[in-house]
Amino acid sequence: MTETSAVRGNLELASVGGRTVVTRACAGNPLKLLLPRPREHAAWVYTSSFGGGLVAGDEVALDVKVGPGASCVLGTQSATKVYKCPGDKFCRQELQAKVADDGFLVLAPDPVICFADSAYEQYQRVDLEPGGSLVVLDWISSGRRLRGERWAFRSYSSRLDVHVGDEQVLCESLRLDSSHSPVGSEFKTGGFDCLAVVGLFGEKVVDAVSALLDMISGQPFEPGQEIVEAVSPVPHGAALRVMGTTPELVGRYLDEKLGFLAELIGESPW
Repeated sequence: MTETSAVRGNLELASVGGRTVVTRACAGNPLKLLLPRPREHAAWVYTSSFGGGLVAGDEVALDVKVGPGASCVLGTQSATKVYKCPGDKFCRQELQAKVADDGFLVLAPDPVICFADSAYEQYQRVDLEPGGSLVVLDWISSGRRLRGERWAFRSYSSRLDVHVGDEQVLCESLRLDSSHSPVGSEFKTGGFDCLAVVGLFGEKVVDAVSALLDMISGQPFEPGQEIVEAVSPVPHGAALRVMGTTPELVGRYLDEKLGFLAELIGESPW
């Protein structure tokens, strides 16, 4: 990953009178922050961009701070569309988040959709204080497959780092590059059109992590499955990885497996 020179946006949330409120929100072009009316359990914030997607050369960076006792759901207004990047140009997004003791952050974007001949980089780092909690989703679709653009982008790279205190508990990295072989080849993405990873950490999701480990661990794989799932225990939480034949199918799967979020934040992000 290269270092970003993007103008950084800032989002800060605090618990005031038992409710989560946004105390700071600022963003520069092409990033927009949409703040609908706060809900009972958490503050919901959506990121968007001018033009409905990222064009060649766009670099978006956002810093997030969730204060003690505050809860935030950070999503996207729609799928993150990455348009064609001519030459060696690319698009990049970066997120740096800090969650305080008893804070809760849910990162629930729509999937990334890379158009043909696009190039995209993404880096996310979340630092949890002991007692902070996190659910983070990172997922990508094969592109505009109904238009014949299935895994037709030039390159895609994503890295997710999660730290609890001074301990790094997750380093999830994915790179898909067409320079050596087609991304949609049998030995890369095969017959699947959506890849997703979910990280769950902290005290607020302990029961959910235990349930997922019991439910998914050791399940056999059968050829022809539309959904392939695997869950791994990691310090302070778990990592759930999913491949599906369509983004819609993966979305329904996530809604089912992460249904516990409705009790914590008021409703399902999906």
